[in-house]
Order: sequence, then C-alpha cells, then structure tokens
Amino acid sequence: MGILDFVTDDKLRKTLEISLEYIFRLHNRSVDETESSFYKEETCRVIILYVISFIEAILLFIYRTRGDKMERFEYKYIQHLPSEYKHKGRINHPVVIAVQEKIERKDYEIGLNDLVKFFENKKLLLSETATNILSLNDVRNTFHFSKARNQVCDIERVEEALSLLVYIIDKAPRALRKN
Repeated sequence: MGILDFVTDDKLRKTLEISLEYIFRLHNRSVDETESSFYKEETCRVIILYVISFIEAILLFIYRTRGDKMERFEYKYIQHLPSEYKHKGRINHPVVIAVQEKIERKDYEIGLNDLVKFFENKKLLLSETATNILSLNDVRNTFHFSKARNQVCDIERVEEALSLLVYIIDKAPRALRKN
C-alpha cells in the first residue's frame, strides 16, 4: 500500500509519485557540499516549487472528489444611473445597478489561496497549516525572475516544506470524507 493510494485518479497519482521521487533526488543534491551556494539555493527554490505544486494538486483533488463548490458573483444587465446620482464616498464615479448572480467557479479559476482559505473555513485545514502553506507559496512565487528574492530559500526552509508535505499527505484521506 502506497502513501498516495487515496488519490483515485491514476494519472494524477502517477504524476505525484514521479514528482515525489524528483523532489527527494533534488533534496539529495541540495545538501551536496561540492555544489555552489547559488546552485544549492536555486535547487531549494525548485524543491519548494514542487512541494507547493504537489500540495495544490492534493487540495484540488480533494476539492473535486468531495464535490464541493466555490462560487463567485457575476453582475449582469448593468445599467448606469443618470450622472446626478452620486455616491457619497465616490462622487466622481458613475453609479450603476445590476443583477447579482452567483456562479460556480471553474477549476481554472481556483488558485492555491482559494483552496487554502476554502478548506480552512470548512475546518479541514488548521489555521497554522493554512498560514504555513501560504507562506511557502510566497517562497514559490520568488521563482518568477521579475520578483524580488527576499524570501529565504535554504535547506532549513526545504525541510519545513517537506514536513508540511508529509503532514498534508497524511491528513488528506480524512479530508476526502464529506461530513
């Protein structure tokens, strides 16, 4: 029995298994004393990228499997009121009326932040766990070359990330049970 047996989507499970193997191979390279500090830091950054992507995939799988739904508001039939109608706080902005409709969000509209907050609100993620995931996501976002790399990305951060990943994998099967 494997640690990812709860993932019933065979294709996803295989991708996660391969990714997990890659993460641990990278981890071994990140502690190699013969590598430069730049190489080690970038390797740690790639590990963080994979770990948070792995967590995101698990959360999205749980979301889909449970059949939960997130909604967003969509505004239809927007009508501008005459210019003499003013809002106290926004005098120079037009006032409109519209029909507000709740629309189910598509999977591609749901990001990691949405999933974390959703599961935290459903009490399927502890607040501390949610904070740790989002903090780790901030490190992942430094992978974009245009963003400042002011987040520490070292072997200690990787160890924290791996611990968080193991925790999420361990707790995931219970989250699949709809209460």
